[in-house]
Amino acid sequence: MSVPTKYTGLLIASGVHSGDPTKIVLETLAPFSLAFLSSEINYVRDRFIYTALVEISPDHTEALGEDLDRVSSEGAIDIAYEFTAFALPQANQTLTAYEFVATSGSFTPSQLLDIHEVIAGEATVTSHKLELENSYSLLRYSLLLLETNAANLASKITELSRSTGIGMTLRGRNSSSVGSDVILFDMDSTFINEEVIDQLADLAGLGEKVAAITERAMQGELDFATSLKERVKLLAGQPESLLKDVQARLSLTSGAADFVVAAQARGAKVGIVSGGFHDVIDQFLEPLHLDLVIANKFEIIDGHFTGEVSGEIVDRSVKARTLEEFAAGARRSTSVGDGANDISMIEAADIGIAFCAKPALVDVADLAINHRDLRALLPLLGF
Repeated sequence: MSVPTKYTGLLIASGVHSGDPTKIVLETLAPFSLAFLSSEINYVRDRFIYTALVEISPDHTEALGEDLDRVSSEGAIDIAYEFTAFALPQANQTLTAYEFVATSGSFTPSQLLDIHEVIAGEATVTSHKLELENSYSLLRYSLLLLETNAANLASKITELSRSTGIGMTLRGRNSSSVGSDVILFDMDSTFINEEVIDQLADLAGLGEKVAAITERAMQGELDFATSLKERVKLLAGQPESLLKDVQARLSLTSGAADFVVAAQARGAKVGIVSGGFHDVIDQFLEPLHLDLVIANKFEIIDGHFTGEVSGEIVDRSVKARTLEEFAAGARRSTSVGDGANDISMIEAADIGIAFCAKPALVDVADLAINHRDLRALLPLLGF
């Protein structure tokens, strides 16, 4: 059986971006009877590359070639071209279209090589593009993949993400990026840059003692509930006014507000589950209109800390339970954290993200990202 073909011209135009290169190419092609099959233009600083695949009658190729040569000789742009019979892509029921996405502060040649080797070892690459978005670089691959190889490639991508700290995901090209997603963030050192309890301790003159306990808990060396009780006990007798003082020290992680707006605009719910304290974070987070905020609460009597936590402590089991309840009925759940207290909710989520995280969390996450800009998570989630 013969393979269907079209007689085509492949055009590659390039040059310095001055004026309108697309218009120049289209004006040259307009007098001819042809049909566009594909086209794309990319700009790199002050340079451009324009590619087009057109269907054309073999009888017209000589005249078109002469016009393209004339345009090139005028010096505004350079156009290379080739006319040939082109075999049409055949439907292949065994291959599925996928998209690979990676985000990082920057990519080195060796990192790009590692990524390419992993992908090309399992799939057929149809295109890839690297561009700058906000404060991070965004890498996209379009590829065709046997469904039987998808799980193996996804596993390799997870391992590469953990070892490099580059956020990476693989998803079907037809998967929806709009729907009832839920994204649940840890607060301290994840959604904000600080550890609230450490900031309180610093204001109370107890910084070194509390920070040492916090670090042991983050590394998984100390049970979180126990460590929190020990840290709060050190605050006994301190004035309630410290809560306002510490609020002034808090700062959102870069891109946090933009992430919430973008995710909610696509139908997602965004929440916080924190080992920190409502007394500090509620007012700070109020302008973001989050869908959920769960945290601990200080016991305060007569305007002073008693050194006790009021109610159930938000430990790793409570975080996992919160995710389960928050994600009820959702099509996909994502959790984002940085420490050992986040392990259970990272494991429970459909996508668990280790964000500038400790090794204990990276080891169980679906992907790890070490660039502190939460907007870099948006393309990884398909938003």
